[in-house]
Amino acid sequence: MNILAIGGCHTGNYGVQAHLSFARQWAIHLETAAQEPVQLHCLSMVKLEHIDSLICQYRADMQAADLIVLQLGHYELSWRQPFSTLFSSRALAPTKDASVYKSSAMPKPHLGPEKIHKAAHLSRRCVWRDGAKTAMLQAYQLLYKEVPYLATFRQQLGDAFTQLAPFRDKIIVLTPFPTLNKVDYWLRCQCHSFIVDSAIERSFTVADTFDAIPKHPAFFQADGVHLNSLGHMVLALFLSELPCVVDLHRDLVSV
Repeated sequence: MNILAIGGCHTGNYGVQAHLSFARQWAIHLETAAQEPVQLHCLSMVKLEHIDSLICQYRADMQAADLIVLQLGHYELSWRQPFSTLFSSRALAPTKDASVYKSSAMPKPHLGPEKIHKAAHLSRRCVWRDGAKTAMLQAYQLLYKEVPYLATFRQQLGDAFTQLAPFRDKIIVLTPFPTLNKVDYWLRCQCHSFIVDSAIERSFTVADTFDAIPKHPAFFQADGVHLNSLGHMVLALFLSELPCVVDLHRDLVSV
């Protein structure tokens, strides 16, 4: 079985050793369940704007894959730009190099094992600041019905899914993971149902991972955003329990 995982920093096992990543652990579990070797290829650092060029460059790999796991939207729903740009639809405008996608290994922080496993601990100032920003977003949405950035995100995600539709029989869409960052969590809550509905409309298989990991510091790295090794393990176990994964592969083999 060949698995192609396409996504962001978690797909690239950011902050944990490679063999502890959810993709690698899940592949090992699936190898046992399917009773055959599993070849895993991960493309990390992928944003929605990369999808067109990614399909062009990796079409052969996508055609050869038995399963394609999509972890899309995580970058776009992790807000690290000026807060005010959330209220502008231009915040998701493609960059100049968006047409050129190159697979790259996710850079790992130079941390010792004891720090890699360190649980998240957010300062009171960060918690208060993110809470205030979330309240502003909620008030804006009540007044104007939609945050401009989210409308643009939905459009771009829908376009990306449409481009990937020819591979629908082998695609599994992972919904965004939880996060301890209040702004990111609010953004992901607002887009969760849209991601699920859009994937189902295109006949993709959906693995709803949004509630798979407890929203607790013990499962996150010190930044409160990235999963630690325990979070990756829980996610891998969740994916391993999905009967649709093995059933999907069996259907592909029987065709």
